[in-house]
Amino acid sequence: MAQSGPHEDPEVLTHAMMIAAMNQILGECGYPPVPEDVPRDDSAADRVIEDARRRADGIVAAAFSTAVQYTDAALDQAARTVLSSRRALSGPQSTPYPVDLAPMPVATGARGTVGETWLAAATAAGVYLPVAEPVAAQTLDVYARCLHEAATAIPPDYDTAYRVGVEVVALGIGRHEALPATMSVVLDHLSEGEVLRVPARQVAGAFAAGFAAAMQARTLAQQESLHRATQRAAHDFQVALQHSEARYRRLAYFDPVTGLASKTRLVQRLRQSANGDDPQRHAGLCLIEIGAYPAICEQFGAEAGDHVLGEVARRLRLAATHPDYLLARHGSHTFTVFVQDSGGLVHLADLAERIAGVLAEPTSLPDTGLTAPLQAHVGAVDAATGDLEPARVLVDAEIALRQARSGTSGWAVYDARPAGTGPRATAGVAGLVTGPPTYQPVVRLGTGRVAGLHTRMTWRHPHLGTLDLTRIGQLTGDRDTTTRLAAGLLQQACRQAMEWDGATKGPFVGLDVPVHQIGYPDVVEVVHDALTTSGLAPGRLHLHLSGLDAVPAGEHSLTVLTALAELGVRIVLDDFGTGFTSLAYLRDLPVHGLRTPAALLRTGASGADSDRELLAGMARTAHALGLTLTVHGIDDQPAAATLRGTGCDGAQGLHYGVPATPHQVPALLRARAVPLRANGLVAS
Repeated sequence: MAQSGPHEDPEVLTHAMMIAAMNQILGECGYPPVPEDVPRDDSAADRVIEDARRRADGIVAAAFSTAVQYTDAALDQAARTVLSSRRALSGPQSTPYPVDLAPMPVATGARGTVGETWLAAATAAGVYLPVAEPVAAQTLDVYARCLHEAATAIPPDYDTAYRVGVEVVALGIGRHEALPATMSVVLDHLSEGEVLRVPARQVAGAFAAGFAAAMQARTLAQQESLHRATQRAAHDFQVALQHSEARYRRLAYFDPVTGLASKTRLVQRLRQSANGDDPQRHAGLCLIEIGAYPAICEQFGAEAGDHVLGEVARRLRLAATHPDYLLARHGSHTFTVFVQDSGGLVHLADLAERIAGVLAEPTSLPDTGLTAPLQAHVGAVDAATGDLEPARVLVDAEIALRQARSGTSGWAVYDARPAGTGPRATAGVAGLVTGPPTYQPVVRLGTGRVAGLHTRMTWRHPHLGTLDLTRIGQLTGDRDTTTRLAAGLLQQACRQAMEWDGATKGPFVGLDVPVHQIGYPDVVEVVHDALTTSGLAPGRLHLHLSGLDAVPAGEHSLTVLTALAELGVRIVLDDFGTGFTSLAYLRDLPVHGLRTPAALLRTGASGADSDRELLAGMARTAHALGLTLTVHGIDDQPAAATLRGTGCDGAQGLHYGVPATPHQVPALLRARAVPLRANGLVAS
């Protein structure tokens, strides 16, 4: 199986890109990079992501710590500012100032206004006002006049002084170093010479309180802004990390072309199933190969190949819809369907058959107007989760896939349980228990009488469940076993028919025989021996083939059917109207009748006319080819009513009689018509 080169594997590039992006983020945050040679297995990837998460948490924690330290320092500075104002009001203290005082402006010969002096003191303290100096000096002069008026008012206007302190901070004098110089100017302005009266002192205190409150509110606002910025940065970082992680996992665990899981994800699920607690549980795997993909890519290019892969993925999603199923792209043109809880080989056989069916239809090629067959083959394997080995399961699936390539059904199942040293398929059906045969009447619609009996025999397998002859041949691929079981079934059916009625015109007996699985000349010899041993007239034996799809075109198939027809038996093709039936091919085959399922009648009572027209057209087609048409699966009165006037020759179903045991058949044959059923028998 072709494998992609190291430079063609999208997972390698994606992994490297992810590591590079992660190292860039960590480098910007001042953290050492992660190693670039991390293996691509699941545990290594998880370790890298976990390490990135741990470093991200450290970055966020450091940001929060910085914000708290900044806030604490700002609040401490505000507290120092309040203490400084109080000391300035209460006079000189023996203890040093808790903060560095700004130098007072150098006195000049010309005495300016209070606003100019105030502005000079604030500027010396490092304050920058966002207005022109004349405007700032005039504004401060207004504030000084307001403070003087508040101190001389009766009673003193403390609210005005408080608001002036707030307005001074709003103007821009918000540095704590400027408060001592500001208070010195204010106290000089409010004093009368060397005397500072009580009202003036109280007004100055109100001004200092407003200044400190405004400083504290400003600090808290800065703290809140910083906290929100830190939270926003942390959230953005976490979101970016989650998106990066999701993108990494998406590219690592999913195929970018089909959207299905990748082989890495498949192996991960297999390992998880191997670690299950219940040893009785089974898991299954279907390996699907699209044989036409390399040729399509070679002739029409990679874009057409990607279109085919997308179409295969779409059909697989339709065929495997259970939530326990994992659809994955295994290789360049192989897919897998992993079944978490398998019901055994029969379950997987049904799934493989369904997948082969949905992939049997050709797919269109874009911009060409052409269609191409997918040439799909399916290999299925079932394994107990107690001893499941992912590598072994994939190898067994490859073996089953090779068997599917050599078969005719398009799929095969690998059975890992057979014992002994003989052929695997023969041992795989060891322990079969034969079930009792059943016979269901086939009536002639013109007279209502029983024209024949359709028999069905099943076998019970300890691991595979209930199997019919066709399924045994599909599961084992062993012609000897299928031939031996078919010979026993034919001998029993022919002998039973002679016991009911030995006449030449007696009712026929029809049975399903996988002719294409037995092959020529074995099937001819088996049928000849059954007729000779029982003495049954060849015309009373009807061999049902599972539709034209089960009869490969070619000279060999024509030889087999011709040899059977020369024995005098009648060959009936089942499931006519379904699959890819070719009328031209049908015309060339030596067949005598057709059977179609009642499942074609999908409409309700309001659509009975369209159902009737469909059956009438099929009957005319069959009669034009010299064949009879029988509808099976007629289980109720509305379906039976649809058959009236269609020209169909026969009908079979629960409406005409339930499957009966060999001892109940004589009652069916004695009845002139079969409109009623009682106790499993048809009443006259």
